Amino acid sequence: MKRRDFLKGAAGFWVAGVARGYGQDKSPNAKLNVAVVGVAGMRGADHLKNLAGENIVALCDVDATFLGKAAEKLPKASTWADFREMLEKDKSIDAVCVSTPDHLHAPIGMAAMKAGKHLYSEKPLSHSIYEARVMRELASSKKLATQMGTQIHAGDNYRRVVELIQAGAIGKVTDVHVNLGGVRWTAGGWPKDDPLPPTLSWDLWTGPAAERPFSKGFHPTGWRKYWNYGGGDLADMGCHHIDLPFWALGLKVPKTCVAEGPPVNEVGGPPWLKVTWDFGDVKVHWTHGEQKPEIFSQDRLKWNSGNCFVGEKGMLFADYNNLKLWPEEKFIDFEAPKKSIPSSPGHHNEWIAACKGGPPALCNFDYAGLLTECVLLGNVAYRSGKKIEWDSAALKAKNCPEADAFLRREYRKGWTL
Repeated sequence: MKRRDFLKGAAGFWVAGVARGYGQDKSPNAKLNVAVVGVAGMRGADHLKNLAGENIVALCDVDATFLGKAAEKLPKASTWADFREMLEKDKSIDAVCVSTPDHLHAPIGMAAMKAGKHLYSEKPLSHSIYEARVMRELASSKKLATQMGTQIHAGDNYRRVVELIQAGAIGKVTDVHVNLGGVRWTAGGWPKDDPLPPTLSWDLWTGPAAERPFSKGFHPTGWRKYWNYGGGDLADMGCHHIDLPFWALGLKVPKTCVAEGPPVNEVGGPPWLKVTWDFGDVKVHWTHGEQKPEIFSQDRLKWNSGNCFVGEKGMLFADYNNLKLWPEEKFIDFEAPKKSIPSSPGHHNEWIAACKGGPPALCNFDYAGLLTECVLLGNVAYRSGKKIEWDSAALKAKNCPEADAFLRREYRKGWTL
C-alpha cells in the first residue's frame, strides 16, 4: 500500500485492522506477545509504558541491574541477557521492540525478523547504511510489520506542516534548513577505562563493534559520542528533524551529499557540522553546534531546533510543536487547507495495529530505511572528506572509494547479520 493511499483511508483502517486480528490462529481481540530488548533509560521506559496494553512476555538487557528493575514491574515476563537465546527458546514471541545502542540495532533486528517477528526499532534504524539496506529488504521480503522510533512523526503539528507544504502554501520549495540547537555527543578521544561492573555483560554490550575496555563513558549513556557505537548528534537527532522534509516533500534518495566540519577525529563525533543533501529539485541543509544558519538567528524569529522550508511564496518555520508562515504580513488572510491527514492513534499503536493486520505504520522500514540512509550519508561524507555522488541502488559513492570504509563495518568475530 502506498503511503498516500494509506493516509486517505487511515481513519477507517485503524478500526478494521484491529478488529481483524493478526493471525488465523488468534482471536479478533488477541494481544501481541512482545519482547523488549533494552529496558532502561528514557526510551526503554517509554516502550514499556506504551506497550503495556499488550502482553510483554520477555525482557532482555545486558545489564542485570536494569533488567531486574524492569522485571519487578513485570514479574510474569521471562528475563534474558542474550537476545539470541531469547529468540531461540521463547517461541511465544510475536513481535520485538529494540531500544539499545545503535551498533546493536541491526544484529538484534535482523535476528528477530529472520525468526518471523514483527519489529519496532529505535532511530536511527542502524549503525551503518549497509545495515539499513538489509533491514529494509528483509522486512519487505518477509512482509513484517515494522516501525522506527521517530515518535514525533505521530504528532499533529508535523501533519499540519505536511498539509501546508503539499497544498502549496509557500509555493515550490527549493531549500530546507534543519538546525539542531546545541551539541551533546562529541568526543576528542577515548574515555578512561573503568572497572567492569559485575552486573554487566560487556561482551554482549560490545556485540559486533571493535573491542574496547569498559568505560563509564560508554555505558549507559555516553556511547553516542563514539563512531564505534553511534554517530554523534546527526545520527541521534537527524531522523527526528529531517523526517519532516522527507515526509512533506516525498524525498527518497539524494543525488549528492557534502559535509563541512572541524578536522575529523577518528574516535568521536564533531562539535559542529554542516551537511547538504541535493535531491535534484530541492536541497536539505543540516547544521548543529556553533554553525547555526543565519535564517534561524534573525531577531524576529526565536527558533532553536527545527526546520525552515524556503519556497517561492515565502517560508515556513516548524519545530515539534509549532509552525509559522513568514513573512507574517503576507499570510494574514491565509486560510489553511482542510485537514487531510488523520491524527495518529499513537506511534506505538500504529505498529501494534499493523502487527494485527492493519495498514503499515507510517515509519515502517520502507520509509525509515531511506530516511536513515540519507541521515547517515551525512556522516559518511564528513568522515570521507569528499562530496559524495551517491548511487543508492549499488550502495556506492561513485566518486569516492574512501567512503566504502564508512558504509559498512567488519563485524567482530562471532557476530553476523
